[in-house]
Amino acid sequence: MKLLTGQVDFVIPHMGRPEMLVATIESILAQNCPERVHQILVVTKNTEPLAVPEHPKLTILYRPDATSISEQRNFGASHVVDAAGQSEWLAFLDADIQLAPDWLATCLNLMQEQPKRVVLTAMQKDAQDPPVTERIRTVLCNTKVDKVAAYLPGCNLLLRRTSHQDVGGFPEHLQTCEDSYYTERLGQAGELYCTSQTYYIHLGEDKSFVQSFKKEIWRSEYNLKSLSGRKVPLREWPSILLPFWVLLALLAMLLSILVPSLFLPAIALLMLPVLLYSLRLYRLPHNTVAFHYLLLFYTVYFAARAVGTLAGVRFLLPRKTTL
Repeated sequence: MKLLTGQVDFVIPHMGRPEMLVATIESILAQNCPERVHQILVVTKNTEPLAVPEHPKLTILYRPDATSISEQRNFGASHVVDAAGQSEWLAFLDADIQLAPDWLATCLNLMQEQPKRVVLTAMQKDAQDPPVTERIRTVLCNTKVDKVAAYLPGCNLLLRRTSHQDVGGFPEHLQTCEDSYYTERLGQAGELYCTSQTYYIHLGEDKSFVQSFKKEIWRSEYNLKSLSGRKVPLREWPSILLPFWVLLALLAMLLSILVPSLFLPAIALLMLPVLLYSLRLYRLPHNTVAFHYLLLFYTVYFAARAVGTLAGVRFLLPRKTTL
């Protein structure tokens, strides 16, 4: 199959963990069609120089005052590197993504294969000897493989620059759900597709249940704030409302100290979403994780989202102004 013409600018928002950023950059430079890599634009919030190998195609852009990952991505995508101008294609990667050597060639070919496609992403693959939390995250990320999707995660995206410009870039007012919002808008013009013909490895994936707990708290802190300024699709409402379900169940358990008859209903209320979500994941054909680990994962997951959502109320309160 003939490879699509044109070159690709890789945009990588970054903050912290430079060793994973180095691995991400190296995986881009190791692509089996290096002539298609126009530039690698790292937009970092770090203030100190990054300890990354120098390369003529690598440009480090310092944006310590960036307020969101969307702002970093948009800044990188709009940056003009040299007199040759900007590339026809954009690839957005997180700073902890290791691409398969054929990622770029495969994705470009698949974009050529179906003209209606506007965004392409690859499936996630486990690292060597992955912990159970990483295996669960991989199962979750691969639910849309070889299917047309309603939205895609932003960890590895390939699209035309004109498509990015047509939707006005990533939504800079959102701290979370920005990739869902962005790709959903792109999907109004064509097909969003995740392929199993190539892959990436998420180097920064959760390695323990403690790490999962902390990360989900951070993610869910912005749940309520992210509702403003956009139409929330139906698929997002369970993740928004379930933390309140869990908080209600925990409140009922506390009240059961005074009213013992509330204890069993409270336990049932608390465990119902855990059981339903665990069963849904367990029944997926590509799942290889034992059911008891899924139960533990979703117990941690919903507890963290309840804590994070409650903590996120502070972002809705009016800020004090100083004269």
